[in-house]
Amino acid sequence: MSSIDRLAVELSEPVGRLGVTGWNVERLRALLVRAELRAWHVEASDAPGLWHGRCPLGSGQALVCWSRPPRRAVAAGAFVVARSLPVGPGCWVLLGRPAVVGVERAAAFERLVRSLRAPRGEFWRVHGGVIARAARRSSSTLALAA
Repeated sequence: MSSIDRLAVELSEPVGRLGVTGWNVERLRALLVRAELRAWHVEASDAPGLWHGRCPLGSGQALVCWSRPPRRAVAAGAFVVARSLPVGPGCWVLLGRPAVVGVERAAAFERLVRSLRAPRGEFWRVHGGVIARAARRSSSTLALAA
């Protein structure tokens, strides 16, 4: 079994939780081109691993689930950062184990995200690495100093 086949199998359960149909390896190949590292502000949890969130830069509300749970608990008001795969209108699956910026650090993290500049439509590709490092170090006050 190839790595793309294994990934398709791994993602079939979370994609099913989102109610997306027609999931297969060919669709995954097409969607992987559009996957980018994104931060999601958690608004409300619907079920374990399934929640409503917003990208802080105007993509509107989305239904999001992860393929692997984070190591830290996620609450409304926190940020979840991971490579994000658009699997349907307003539906995203997070690849891998996401980083979590807790509620106590969410305001500082959002200020960092809003302080970064990039051409429209290129933001997550340009700044994804910076945002991922800040999310992983979210417990450190120095990591989010802007």
